[in-house]
Amino acid sequence: MVGVAGLAVIVGVAAMAAARRKADEEAARKVERPPLEFTSRDVVRLQPQPLATQLALPGTLQAVSQATVRAKLAAEIQRVFVREGERVSAGQVLAEFDTAPIRAQLAERAAALDSARAQLSTTQRTRQTSAQLVQQNFISKNAFDAADSAHQAQLAAVAMAQAQLAQGQLLLNDAVVRAPIAGTVARRHVQPGEKVGFDAPLVAIVDLSQIEVQAQASVGDIAWVRSGQTAEVEVEGLPDRRFAGRVERINPSAEPGTRTVNIYVALRNEDALLKTGMFARVNLTVAQRQAVPALPAAALRGESGQHHVWVIDAGKLARRAVVAGARDERAQRVEITSGLRPEDLVLATPFDNLKEGQAARVVGAPSAAKMAERAAPKPAAAAN
Repeated sequence: MVGVAGLAVIVGVAAMAAARRKADEEAARKVERPPLEFTSRDVVRLQPQPLATQLALPGTLQAVSQATVRAKLAAEIQRVFVREGERVSAGQVLAEFDTAPIRAQLAERAAALDSARAQLSTTQRTRQTSAQLVQQNFISKNAFDAADSAHQAQLAAVAMAQAQLAQGQLLLNDAVVRAPIAGTVARRHVQPGEKVGFDAPLVAIVDLSQIEVQAQASVGDIAWVRSGQTAEVEVEGLPDRRFAGRVERINPSAEPGTRTVNIYVALRNEDALLKTGMFARVNLTVAQRQAVPALPAAALRGESGQHHVWVIDAGKLARRAVVAGARDERAQRVEITSGLRPEDLVLATPFDNLKEGQAARVVGAPSAAKMAERAAPKPAAAAN
């Protein structure tokens, strides 16, 4: 039994020694792990910068002048002279209806008018004769009144025939479809040979010379917007361009479903670069603040009002909770009201798998001038 006990003690001591060696090896590996290296472009210091409070409003481009040409009669389309993308001038012929039925109807109504006029001549002569006879007491007053009534009725019949003929002439004129405005054909709804009904859409025309953005502002932001206010517009698909605009109109009522108010920002559309239906973002500067301590927006992590940044402190990474203030959307900078010191080195761009206390260093210590340059906002692109 003494031998077994001694053997157990020896095995226990050996196990403890092996565990200690393993722990020492892991500690050594941790100590030997090289620190994370960052360049001077990856870090930034808190710097006083002027911030502009802005509103970023989503919107859609639309033409100020656009028209959908509709059919004024129910008939068969005989010819269509335009296609999508073609320029048209005001009054240009776009399409023609088959006018054979209209011309036949017009001839019938012209004949009806001639017949009514012939009958009018007969009733007029009868009335004149009756007027002479009633003065000579050869006929009664009732006989003259009957002749006069027949004459008046025929006058009305002639007027009705004239109106019907004029209506037929209007139908013949409407059979030739003309452009109401100058612009570009956005859509052709019909093809030759189709029979369309009254008020059916035929051709859509858009005038791209005047473009505006219909943007949506919340009821909380609309108080900052004024007519005549300048704006900067970013358009989807044109990331390197900025367009100068001006608030032309503000809708007096909010949309029932979204509780937003539509505002309309006018743009110049040189060379017809902008198209209707493109998505846009309207940036309105509503307030300008003096220089305040700020960081690039990309340096902040977190959401719902809880923000933090990563700093390099004494050769190690540290997570610092900060309080964010005003945000400049155009310069992409955020005011920091507390949580940082001016000398703290802050990681300016997002990095994954960062851990508290992890060794870190900056390759090539950044100078104060470089830090100021890194903290300064980039100049905005020239507006068109």
